[in-house]
Amino acid sequence: MDMRDLIDRLIAGQNADGGWGYYRQKKSRLEPTCWAVLALASSGHDRSVAGAALRQWPTRDGLLLERADGGPNYGFHGLALLALHAAALEHRNGNRALLDGLQRVKGLALAPSAINRQDNSIQAWSWIDDTFSWVEPTAWCLLALKTCAQSWHARIDPARIRDGERMLVDRSCRGGGWNYGNSNMLGRELAPYVPTTAVTLLALRDRDRGQGVTDALAFLERHSTFERSAMALGLASRALRAYGRDTTAVRAALREQLPITVALGNQAAVAAALYALVNGDDSSAF
Repeated sequence: MDMRDLIDRLIAGQNADGGWGYYRQKKSRLEPTCWAVLALASSGHDRSVAGAALRQWPTRDGLLLERADGGPNYGFHGLALLALHAAALEHRNGNRALLDGLQRVKGLALAPSAINRQDNSIQAWSWIDDTFSWVEPTAWCLLALKTCAQSWHARIDPARIRDGERMLVDRSCRGGGWNYGNSNMLGRELAPYVPTTAVTLLALRDRDRGQGVTDALAFLERHSTFERSAMALGLASRALRAYGRDTTAVRAALREQLPITVALGNQAAVAAALYALVNGDDSSAF
């Protein structure tokens, strides 16, 4: 299966409103639309066509909604900023306004925990309103702030960068890498996962390589092909590439997984695979 097949599938799966659902002929959702825009724009497809829906995506209080009749999802809002940046698109409300909206929201601060080893006072980013900060949305939001601010001439509150980095370092699993939320629960250490570790490493790649980053990178190199999904393999490939590591094995695994990815029909996964396999650093959002 070549890249042209994946491109054609994504083009055929675009909805009449310009967006993409998780599956063909399903309502447009923000996450699959972002991945499709990233993949098609980096593959040379007409960016104005690929990003038509994203430029007009509905918002509330400066945040992109997860779907037309839904609420904001902070992690997907961060991914959308990366897609707009990569495709050189401007949202109708202004990209800097969307960046400002992302800086205003915070996860809830909670009282110190008697059962978990973590700092509950750090307010990074949650998935949705009025909930606790999680690793994955924090990584996407932090990566978006760092990636987009300079080219959009936006002012970034250094405290948001600091809190995001502190939270990610605080939640690092023993031995390296990141789980989706906590690193431990009820006295038990939780396992790290490949996709969460990959996107967190991308968000922290401009930091000095302290022990947390070094251990996580070693974990990712050892386990990059263990989680056989297009999203996990694609993110692992991007992260390893960003740190100058060899991606031969993980890219081979991603190609081997393509028939299953296509058969399952998840358009976000198809787009993530295509984005990871496209050659050339000039089109990379992260």
